[in-house]
Amino acid sequence: MKNLFATRQAQFYALEQQHQKTFNVWATLRLVFFGVSAMGLYFFYQEASQSYFWLMFIFCIIIFVLIISKHQNIRILRDKNRFLATINADEINQLEGRFTAKETGEGFDETQHFYTKDLDIFGNYSIFKLLNRTHTHLGASVLADWLKKPSEISAILARQSAVEGLRSAIDFRQDLEAVALLESAIVEPTDDLLRWVQEPDNQKLNKAFFKVVKYLPLLTCGLIVAWVLDYLPFAWASLLLLVHGIVLVQFFKDISLALEKTRKAIKPLNAFTQLAKLIDNQVFNDTLLKKHQANLTGASLAIGQLGSILTNISYRQNPYFYIFVALPSLWDLVYFSKLENWKKQYRQQLPLWLETIAEVEAINSLAGFAFANPNFVKPIVNNDSITLKIRALGHPLIPEEKRICNDVNFGELGHTMILTGSNMSGKSTFQRTLSINIILALAGGVVCAKAFECGLVQVFTSMRSQDSLEESTSSFYAELKRLKQLIDLVGVKLPYPVFYCLDEILKGTNSKDRHNGAKALVLQLQQQKAFGIVSTHDVELGDELENEAFIQNYSFYSDVINGQLSFDYQLRKGVCHSFNASQLMQQIGIKM
Repeated sequence: MKNLFATRQAQFYALEQQHQKTFNVWATLRLVFFGVSAMGLYFFYQEASQSYFWLMFIFCIIIFVLIISKHQNIRILRDKNRFLATINADEINQLEGRFTAKETGEGFDETQHFYTKDLDIFGNYSIFKLLNRTHTHLGASVLADWLKKPSEISAILARQSAVEGLRSAIDFRQDLEAVALLESAIVEPTDDLLRWVQEPDNQKLNKAFFKVVKYLPLLTCGLIVAWVLDYLPFAWASLLLLVHGIVLVQFFKDISLALEKTRKAIKPLNAFTQLAKLIDNQVFNDTLLKKHQANLTGASLAIGQLGSILTNISYRQNPYFYIFVALPSLWDLVYFSKLENWKKQYRQQLPLWLETIAEVEAINSLAGFAFANPNFVKPIVNNDSITLKIRALGHPLIPEEKRICNDVNFGELGHTMILTGSNMSGKSTFQRTLSINIILALAGGVVCAKAFECGLVQVFTSMRSQDSLEESTSSFYAELKRLKQLIDLVGVKLPYPVFYCLDEILKGTNSKDRHNGAKALVLQLQQQKAFGIVSTHDVELGDELENEAFIQNYSFYSDVINGQLSFDYQLRKGVCHSFNASQLMQQIGIKM
């Protein structure tokens, strides 16, 4: 995969350089034409008649606008290829364990979430960063939601099929990213826009007077032309301009409020227009993708119209434009009327369009992740069993050359895996590895394994309980609060079981209380719609419950080779009675 991404990066970089050269040529042409036009117009003004001067002026303006348009199109092509080169460079960096994208997803995290903090779902080195290929705020939000809670089986299966449908469509997938990146404001939330579109219609525009008065500029402009040609005094035109001012005052506040709520969306709407067009033009075979495509029928045209209307309204903020164009033409009234008509016509469709684009972006993230990791597999997720049947399970954030994989066959209601082992032997990493891959599976993504089967579960973890000076909370009490959250969760009648991972359970208290508390909790959870893993240094807990049918003892070992600790990170059956704390202490200089 690295070679493919490197090849594409080089191709797009070469195209970027090619377009940059063309861009420079047109920039020079633009400057030269401006200079030549200025001198030519001066000549016509001095030597030719006034009619020839104005004809020449209009001709120069038209040509100059065409040059600017061509120059802008070349800039877009240059920037798009630059972003495509960057996208492929980011893919290479991710495969090498370096995350260069800015979005961490931390803004979507929740303080007391069931697992996000423990499992690095969000952050600078996180699952979200590994997956994320969205660029709209709403797209990132959709992806984050998929990672924060299990989806329904039907949704998971539909996403898996869509991921397969997009997996190999690398040109479309990367174009979807590049088009979004062309507008930096695409990351802005669209909440204000969506609230505005649901607001009631402006009733003033329904009055008969305002329906008629918007045609007044035709008469006003005629009087201005008559004044210019010296047929009528300016007083006639000025009287109508005064009427214009009175009319516009009636809408000034309403238009200002509408623009305040929508101005941040003007630039993102341009990107949404292009994204909708790109999705609409793609050929899909998958059912979910076809459904999303159908939802976007007519979206690019309508969203483009909204962007154009808002852009035109925003011109009113220029005082010169307002005096010389907006006032004589009743610009505000004309475009505010168009804006209200647009809102009335597309009030229901706009939220659906933006949500659909966001979902396609999120699916694109899962598909890009699957394509970049061809050795990962599509998991089997079903309602019939909660048993975890996994072969060669690995952590997706650990580079392939350093990744140690394990097989897992575990999971019945009430069952607990007691995980023992020496320090640094891999207990915590194993629990995170298993939990993260379950979350990926339940989001509809591929997983880091050679075979993976699981049921629908709610993941819950307690791994990083910390003290809090602000809340006057010790680390032990913080863990108790976390365990209370688990007890409350399993007491709720969820439609699916809870899968829990409790790391170094009750480590903040003495060995006797730790043993009794851990045993009591395991026995309590055994009665609930739950199953999971409890890791501990309390080997007596594993020994005491060894013969219970609902207990499975597993462990990780370490060895001392030539005076150095060695870890193989392989999961083994049974309780570990070999520990390495004394060797670790000796290595740092504590005399034992």
